[in-house]
Amino acid sequence: MPDDVKIRPSARVVLLDEDDRVLMLKIHDPAAARGPNPITADFWLLVGGGVEPGETYEQAARREVFEETGIRDVSIGRCVWTQEKLVAGTAGEPWLVTARFFVARVSARSVVDFGSHEPLEASTIEGYHWFSHQEILEREGRETFLPPGLGRLLGDVLNDVHEGPVSLTDAAEVARAPSDE
Repeated sequence: MPDDVKIRPSARVVLLDEDDRVLMLKIHDPAAARGPNPITADFWLLVGGGVEPGETYEQAARREVFEETGIRDVSIGRCVWTQEKLVAGTAGEPWLVTARFFVARVSARSVVDFGSHEPLEASTIEGYHWFSHQEILEREGRETFLPPGLGRLLGDVLNDVHEGPVSLTDAAEVARAPSDE
């Protein structure tokens, strides 16, 4: 791993409604198609973002749910996954994202409000959808859902398969140096 890598703690949320549908954000981000671990520019992403100084991962999860969705009444549960991934920042600089993924519940399929978005979020978030587990399984071959393998992972969460957090880290992704391309 390069010496100049910055660390970015991140909290992501598997936000479930009363029907076990998960809220996903539709993202268009050309920068995601570049860097050390490129993906497509168009993808579905769980709610979440960076942990601010002095914040716990759980506090960041709650704040990010509100900032990205406008939803305040949310119950943050346990951490189900962890991940470390090397990504390119907006200027192409290397960042190691250390993410924790939490299960959270809302009492009903809440209305999402994008009014609190910061400019970068507003420029990349194109919409949202509450997906059933089955919908994700059916669409994974045609569309990109993050984290990779979300259909299987979500099934494990819904069926309470694992007691503690499962690591999603691919050692090759963490060690890969940023591309000069």
